[in-house]
Amino acid sequence: MTTAVSGLIKIGQTGTNNYQGRMRTLEANGYYNVVGLKIFFAIELEDYEDKENLLKEIFSKHEVGNSELFALDYELVKQLLLSFDGKIIFPKDINKEKEFNNVSKVRKQGERFSFYKKGLKNGDEIVFCDDKEITAKVCGEREVEYGGQIWKLSPLTYKIYEQKGKLNTSGAYQGAAYFEYKGKKLKDLPDIVN
Repeated sequence: MTTAVSGLIKIGQTGTNNYQGRMRTLEANGYYNVVGLKIFFAIELEDYEDKENLLKEIFSKHEVGNSELFALDYELVKQLLLSFDGKIIFPKDINKEKEFNNVSKVRKQGERFSFYKKGLKNGDEIVFCDDKEITAKVCGEREVEYGGQIWKLSPLTYKIYEQKGKLNTSGAYQGAAYFEYKGKKLKDLPDIVN
């Protein structure tokens, strides 16, 4: 589940017979004093306790306190869960192999994108393509400031579409395709050669 805090995700397990009720409870009440939980991805697995323990071990350095909250890239978690053999419960009606490839592609593109390589500097303003009223300021090689918080482009794009009630079915976004600088999409800007 995603949370109201950008980059903070809850990883946990529940029985399939209790799944819907557990999701409603977490969405209504939050978890560990964190609110705004929304279902992001769910998969039904054999040996789910072992797999949950594996995830927690892999991501232990990103764990918040002694909770099921982790400071992680949502797409990384989704990619790992998609690599397990199991039935996708949420989002419904997606092709597992195609979704794994999409997430992998988005993550690779996201890793390569750099404002500095595109010639932008801290303080430069970028504009959201679908709503020119939404702007953010570059504040790092891959980060922008928006709404008083520091964001990477893909989670910010997700958050904007979530607020507008227009999320795509996968929930995956290549952030550089949704923002522009001086009328040109970030992903289309050429790299600056030094």
